[in-house]
Amino acid sequence: MTPSLFLSLLTVWVAAIVSPGPDVAQVIRLGVRSRTAGVWTGLGIMTGTAVWIAASMLGLSALLNSRPGILAVLQVLGGAYLLWMGAGALRSGLSGQREQPGGEGPAGEGDAGEVYSPARAWRIGTATNLSNPKAVLFFGAVFAQFIRPGMGWEWSLLIMVVLMATGVVWFMVLAFAVRSLSERLLRNARAIDVLTGLVFVGLALYMLVEGVTGLG
Repeated sequence: MTPSLFLSLLTVWVAAIVSPGPDVAQVIRLGVRSRTAGVWTGLGIMTGTAVWIAASMLGLSALLNSRPGILAVLQVLGGAYLLWMGAGALRSGLSGQREQPGGEGPAGEGDAGEVYSPARAWRIGTATNLSNPKAVLFFGAVFAQFIRPGMGWEWSLLIMVVLMATGVVWFMVLAFAVRSLSERLLRNARAIDVLTGLVFVGLALYMLVEGVTGLG
């Protein structure tokens, strides 16, 4: 890999992680409730990202390109999980539950009033990223264009470290920014839940249709 190709990969990566999607929506949604939940959600998202990066470097991207049926299965599984999370967000937003600033609120995928412990927020973040259609497409198609056989472990390590570092910085900044606006955002917490739920459900249905079509 050349330095110019690496910079191109970094540019595409930054554009991918900052653009609106399930990962960003989940950090905002949980970060409104508490800064800790937002931070651990972001760390969970980056844990999922680490899995994608490692798997891609071990040949997942090439496998997905050569075996479209595997991508279809991932789309169905990811779509089913996003649909479940979207339904939970919609239930939370439509339930009428309200929270006081600084408190922990209803969980994104459970009953209203549950507390987002760091472990739970991390699990939600990890699962969100692993089922994120953007991640599936990015690492299944785009990322593969920058990985070259025999490019050496040095480049592989550099790619892993830089992509993980930029991702962690972005989601930490996002979590802290969301929490600094918590007073205003909490007044619209139900609307955020509903909007997040609709986004998740819409993406889930798209993934399910694409996956089922691919399997057919």
